[in-house]
Amino acid sequence: MNASFRHVLLAAAMAGFCSAAGGGEHGYWMSSPSLNGWREAVFRAGVPAQPAVLPPGVEPMMVGSSSPAAQMLVLEGMTHLLTFGDMRAFRKFDAALRLDPDCLMAHWGRCMSLMGAGPAFQEQRVHSMKRMKELALRPDCPEQERAYADALAVLLMNGPVKAQEAWKNICSTWKRDPYAPLFYAMLLRDGFDGQGNPGEGQKEAVRVVDAVLKERPGSQAALFMRALLEEVAPVISPETVETARKAVAANPFSASAHHLLGHCLFRTGDYEGACAAFKDSENLCLAWEKAENVPPALDDAWFRSILYRAVSEFCAGHYRQANAVAARAASVPLDKKHPLAPGTLLQIWEARTLPARLMLARPDLPAQALVLKASPGPLPKGFPDLSNGMAAVVTQYMGACYSARQGRPGAVASAFDKLSGVLRLLMDGADAARRQMSVSYWARCLQMGSLYSSEIRSLMFPDSASVWMSEAIGSQRFSSLLLPPVVPYPAEWKLARAYLKAGKYRECADMCEQALKRFPNHAGVLDTLKQARAAGK
Repeated sequence: MNASFRHVLLAAAMAGFCSAAGGGEHGYWMSSPSLNGWREAVFRAGVPAQPAVLPPGVEPMMVGSSSPAAQMLVLEGMTHLLTFGDMRAFRKFDAALRLDPDCLMAHWGRCMSLMGAGPAFQEQRVHSMKRMKELALRPDCPEQERAYADALAVLLMNGPVKAQEAWKNICSTWKRDPYAPLFYAMLLRDGFDGQGNPGEGQKEAVRVVDAVLKERPGSQAALFMRALLEEVAPVISPETVETARKAVAANPFSASAHHLLGHCLFRTGDYEGACAAFKDSENLCLAWEKAENVPPALDDAWFRSILYRAVSEFCAGHYRQANAVAARAASVPLDKKHPLAPGTLLQIWEARTLPARLMLARPDLPAQALVLKASPGPLPKGFPDLSNGMAAVVTQYMGACYSARQGRPGAVASAFDKLSGVLRLLMDGADAARRQMSVSYWARCLQMGSLYSSEIRSLMFPDSASVWMSEAIGSQRFSSLLLPPVVPYPAEWKLARAYLKAGKYRECADMCEQALKRFPNHAGVLDTLKQARAAGK
């Protein structure tokens, strides 16, 4: 399954929730096995009906609350959760709790939305976990809401496999619940194997979401989830792109939906369309920040979209525009009040190094002075220092690239040795990455460093470039929804360029064809292919 949900979910659970759940209990917290004995919910008397007009993308479900406004906020938060808008979801649930501090589903949603939000939100996570437990044990608690609370406890305490069964039981017991099947599908996802075949969980998730869409074809959350299930498939089909477009149409004000469309278009090689979709997402994020007075540090969605747009511009061959977009993301001031916030982590790991990374990826390597000017300076004190490893990896790779251009093989070898040392230090940083809420960024840094190492070896030993690049080619994965590819090109392109330089034009063309399967219409690859074909005539 994609690390963006399960792995982050469980890592956050272990870090932030175990103490709140109560150390003396095991399994889920109910005194009786309620997962096997649920009945239709009987809501406490006096719960008002929900407003007749629902916001775009929101679907009706009974929510136990004395406040109609709180009910609606919970439903909006549920939709944001299912479309990867965690901070937006948090603010909806938080607002609901200000109206009704005893709304169990608002506490449930706050727990869910804050799982990957960092230590700054620990107090709110713990409070909602404790309060949700208390409310779930009350005799007048609706059984459906108790089941939701119970399923979350199963996930946190017993893991995702047991949680799948809990969500499956919710789906079968409350068949009109519009959200439970989608949470169930989210947990089922297990991606694709090395040959591109979907796992059994993936197949079941598709069946579950397709059943939801058959009943509710306009459900924004279901449309989003259906497209999301194909995010790392070997090929993004036209049907998946159309599903993403329908998700946007279901709620044109959803930044997450526009970002999803951008990702799908990027994967198909429509970089112009991807740039437009990501730009729409950015604008919606900025409008949200202004409307709700949210600092950029808490708006990771904006950083994700602008970083992805910069990479899309690069893949389209718009190198100057790509660096201008990346420079804008890198120039956002760091927020000392939120050193571990989701947006801040994207800044220090990804945004501040992207301008230099894009320059170093260009086929016409710019002057080193320009790359040095775009490279990040040292982080201020108080921010996660492990992210300095990303800058160190880029620095050593830069040294190797320019030393090779200057015909200094000894300096290339020295840069390789230094990069190897940086990677060894980083590999010992797993515990620090967990403490700093940066596991996924740390893993991306190691992945990038490994690919850079292979490239430097091919510079040192050009006659055996195919040997050194084969591992990098085999380990490169398709980009995921949340972040652009760790390098803005297919690894095959580097080998193709080595073949071109060596006069192996047929091998170059063949490798370009392979590269275009991973990055369709990549401008740099197409240009290399054109050169190889012209030279081979």
